[in-house]
Amino acid sequence: MKLCSKARGIKLVELAITIVIVSVIGLVLYSLLNISTILGAKNSAVNTAHQQARVAMVQMLQDLHSAISLPYLVDTNGNQVGGAGPAAGIAFQEWSAGPYKFKSDAAAGATVVHITYPSGQQPAPAVGQRFIVPSHQIEADITAVGGGSGDTSVTLGNISGPALTPAVTYPTTTLPIAITGTTSGVGDVICYVADRCSYTVINGALQWQGPTTTSHNKLFAMGGDITNTLPFSTPLTPAGALYSRFVAAINLSTADPNYSNRQFKSANIFLNGQVPLKARLTTYQ
Repeated sequence: MKLCSKARGIKLVELAITIVIVSVIGLVLYSLLNISTILGAKNSAVNTAHQQARVAMVQMLQDLHSAISLPYLVDTNGNQVGGAGPAAGIAFQEWSAGPYKFKSDAAAGATVVHITYPSGQQPAPAVGQRFIVPSHQIEADITAVGGGSGDTSVTLGNISGPALTPAVTYPTTTLPIAITGTTSGVGDVICYVADRCSYTVINGALQWQGPTTTSHNKLFAMGGDITNTLPFSTPLTPAGALYSRFVAAINLSTADPNYSNRQFKSANIFLNGQVPLKARLTTYQ
């Protein structure tokens, strides 16, 4: 019995061509699936990095809006940076407590002032805070505190004051002018206490210096992996002058090296914000 030629088997060449076609189709499908997976991982990493920068930016905007001094640029050691920057950090003052009432006048050349406030209604000033007398343009660091709410003695240092003739070089160690008016009957002489605060990028981390709060503790965890070492600057007008309407420009770039998905471990996101000056109580930095 003879075999029909139409019933013959598949030739080796035909089998090889079929395998090649199937392999190409499989490779295309695998590449599409792999690209989709990598793009998904990339989007997740970008979102993670974006969230870090966004949380840090929102917290900084809130603090700068509540600042009572004109923020100024600083380096990683806290020293003021001249001009428009860019710089590693930005420093400013935040209101802490007050107003306090002066209990008695303070003479020029004095280093200690006496204030009073209702017990329980204000916290006592603390060493390291900033002492501000707006009516006399006096600002100083608090170096010692004594007494109770009825008569609190505050020792001042690093004192700045108004322009005088002859000129005085600030800061000084004693009051440059007398603080008077506590017994005139016209009105009270009041003062405030502020905290010096700053944001600085050091070793890739956005570090906060100032009063510790829950929100800032959260920021410590979210504000790491900063890739831009000089993210702060002061905006300029079209003429090239410092734009006093805005106090800061912030440009953060973050990376998340701990995020791992399909070996895509990091992503950058850039945010920029110009913060308008909202209020100013202090004259000096």
